[in-house]
Amino acid sequence: MTGLDIPRPTRVEGALAAVLLCLSLTEALFSDEQPAPTALRLLAAIVAPVAVAISRSWPEGAAGTAICIQVLDSLPKSPSGTLGTGFALLVIAFGLAAWARQPWLWLMALVAAATMRDLRAVDFQPTNAVIDWAFFGFVVVVGGLVRRRTEEAQALTTRLELAEVEREIRTTQAIARERAIIARDLHDIVAHSVSLMVVQAGTARPMAQRIDRELSQVLETIEHTGRQALTELRRLLHVLRAEDEPDLVPLPDLSRLDDLIKAVRRAGVDAHATVTVPEGVSPGVALCAYRTVQEGLTNAMRHAGGSRVDVEVTAGERTLRVRVHDGGGVETARHLGAGTGLAGLQERVLLCGGQLTAGPDGPGFLLTVTLPMSDPAPPIDAGPEPWRGNDS
Repeated sequence: MTGLDIPRPTRVEGALAAVLLCLSLTEALFSDEQPAPTALRLLAAIVAPVAVAISRSWPEGAAGTAICIQVLDSLPKSPSGTLGTGFALLVIAFGLAAWARQPWLWLMALVAAATMRDLRAVDFQPTNAVIDWAFFGFVVVVGGLVRRRTEEAQALTTRLELAEVEREIRTTQAIARERAIIARDLHDIVAHSVSLMVVQAGTARPMAQRIDRELSQVLETIEHTGRQALTELRRLLHVLRAEDEPDLVPLPDLSRLDDLIKAVRRAGVDAHATVTVPEGVSPGVALCAYRTVQEGLTNAMRHAGGSRVDVEVTAGERTLRVRVHDGGGVETARHLGAGTGLAGLQERVLLCGGQLTAGPDGPGFLLTVTLPMSDPAPPIDAGPEPWRGNDS
């Protein structure tokens, strides 16, 4: 409880308080073993059972109330307390052991007040105090076990929440890294195309001067604009590259899939490929198809436990389909991880206007990507959704 929070009775404790209150009042008013009740005796029979209602939401308040009424009831010599009041004190002791922040001082004070009430009873017997202590000890042990289980559950929940946050961070970082790599790859593709355009415009301009001066000026504008675009692309590449030295390795495409399959086989993976390399595939789509096969083989090496891996690259009239399937193994039974590699691949596929599906397929794992033959214009009003994985 903090500030102005008002303790609210919980459902179970509220029902238990009502039962104990009826039991206590019935015994105090109608029991032949009890004398005519005084105002203090009625108050003692009412307060402790009612305090049970807040024994979970505010255990310290319930204990403080019960201690005060027990001390007041012990001032005059009187008969033993009611059975309902005794059960109420046990429930309050359980609430202290299970829910209170600092239970031990409150428990000692509650035991002391109840013992003082027993000692002041007219018909006091030492065995009654021993029995009360035994019941107190039992409910305190049970409450301590409940406290421990509750703390363990809360700790587990916290760890799961932290793990989820860390997974989201890793996925976001993987997407950011993959976007930087995609931008670098696109730079190389676009720079090649723009360079070719500039060279062709520069070659055609002298010939156009002898035929049409206006056409020559248009070609000169194209050449000048292309050179400016190449300068801006180089600046962009300088920002994107993390290394000091330029990356001189040529971009992979479908023609280099055989080299990739051979490298995987040398690593001990039983990889089989059926590749149909169509004509007219744009460089961006070809690069995305290569990265799909690369990601699928990497996942198979990590999780498939040495099982067979089948790679298929087939072409339709307008689409290119890439399929990587592993047969599974001992390692595929475990959790598939955060899927950061698939998150980056999803970025590439959506940028090319394709679709990606990935998930368990029997004992193995299936990765399927469908791509258009040519690069579509990317959407302006919405970006690609982040990869969330497929646990089904």
